[in-house]
Parts: sequence; C-alpha cells; structure tokens
Amino acid sequence: MHRTAAPDFGGAPLPALRLERAVHLVLPRGEHRIDDAFSARHFTDLTGAYGRTYRPDLVPGGAGNDFATMSRLLVESLRLADEPVGAAIVAHATPDLDCRRAAATYLSDAWSHGPLAFGVSEQGGVTPFSALGLAGACARRHALSRVLVLVLDQASLPYDTGTDLARDAGVGLLLAADDAPGIRPSARVTPGVAAQDVQAELARQLAPSLAAGPVTLVAGPGIDPGRDVPDAVAEVRTTPKGFLCTGLWAELARPFAAGERPVLVDRDPLTGDLGVCRTADAGGAS
Repeated sequence: MHRTAAPDFGGAPLPALRLERAVHLVLPRGEHRIDDAFSARHFTDLTGAYGRTYRPDLVPGGAGNDFATMSRLLVESLRLADEPVGAAIVAHATPDLDCRRAAATYLSDAWSHGPLAFGVSEQGGVTPFSALGLAGACARRHALSRVLVLVLDQASLPYDTGTDLARDAGVGLLLAADDAPGIRPSARVTPGVAAQDVQAELARQLAPSLAAGPVTLVAGPGIDPGRDVPDAVAEVRTTPKGFLCTGLWAELARPFAAGERPVLVDRDPLTGDLGVCRTADAGGAS
C-alpha cells in the first residue's frame, strides 16, 4: 500500500510538468481472449448485478485488447524500455477487458526500478485531467524527474456500456520535471458545474488566457459548443466521436504550430465535473 497525505509545497506554485513526448494509438482488434469459462461466469455475474445482459457477440472472435497490452504498446511507442520513469498513471473511463490482468501491475514491473504505478477512473471524461494533476503532485512530493500518464479507451466489451465506442485507443504522455523549454499542460477539475453554468465558469477560468491573445478551445464529448463555449474564444475544435477520453488528449500528441495555445475542455454529464487543461510554452502565457 502506498500511503500519502495532502501535499503542502509552500511558497509560490511550482510550474506544470513539461510534455517531453506524446503518442496516440488507435489499435486493431486485439488477441487477448475472454471466451473462456471463467470470463463467461465473471461477465454473467457482473452484468446481472447491474441489470444488464452478457453479450459475447459484441466481442467478435472472443478477443480484444486489455489495458496491460495497450499500456505495453504505448510504452514501446514512446521508446521508454530503457529510460527511467518515476511513476506511471493509467487513466480510463471505460472498464478493462479482463479483470485478471492489470495495467498498473504491468507498469510496476516494466522497468527494473519498479516505479510507483496506479490507476485513476470513475470520473468519466474528466479522468485524464485528474491524472495529470496527480502526475504533478507525485513528481513534486517524491522529487521525480519523469511521470508517465496513459489515457486508455476500451471499445471491446461483452455488454452494452450505454456509450457509443469506436475503437480501442490510447494516448501516452511522458512528463518531465525540468526547466527545459516546451509545452506545459496544466489541468484543473471543478466539481459539480451545472450545465447552465458551464459557459460562465469557462469564461472565468479562461480569462487569463483570453487576455493574453486568441485561444483555441478543443471540446471533448461532454461539451456542447453551442451552449458552453464563451463568445470570446477565437476557435472551437471538436473531437472524433466514439473516443470517450483519448479523442481529446490525442491533441497533445500532434505537433503544435508556433504560438498555438489550445485549451482542452470536457465535462462529465453525470457528476457535472468540469475539466480544463491549459497549455503554454515554458515561461510563457497560459
């Protein structure tokens, strides 16, 4: 068990971690099988407890990508096999494919030094915002030089999730605690924002960025561009349908144009939690 207490850093706020490297993967159908007797019993019990039906036909071929496999592919794509990572955080809104395997367990064993590894979930589309905030807190409290955040979407599940999911996908964000120049994503989650209050809350949080120049807002699936976006925002981009978390965070895996400062925004419709992630060059406006 990892025990901790509320951090008290004292003094002026420390800068956000620098985005050292990022990758976005949309995966083909996986080969991890869930058509064995244990899985049938597990999914039958699981769905029955929540008034749903076990539907093995929703996973063609009886196999898919579990989170441990997806994490390994992201680590390999980031070329991290021989590079130390102090902590690895897995953020997901959809469940894993197989309860017998865990991405955090894989990640704690992926490097010989055994980094701290854990998962963040149960916050819908704002889960990655919380994970990014935890990455900064871990780096500061434990003096870590690097933290890895993996954002995962699982589309192959043998029951109806009530969400239109397109493909299995992942985004890997390698964050560094240093003074080098680069993009520094800074995330914040505001709990319980009612739908009619989202525009005013965004206007308040984006005021410093809007005062510094034009802002591009990237809207996650929980944001209604016609209702929620302040008039002062210069440009609004929406994310692909069917990617609950990764569609938004794939934004950080593409090259940024000079002077570009996108703001990533999403809201969980069940809790009203509002996530805002501002980006800035190190030492620049945010």
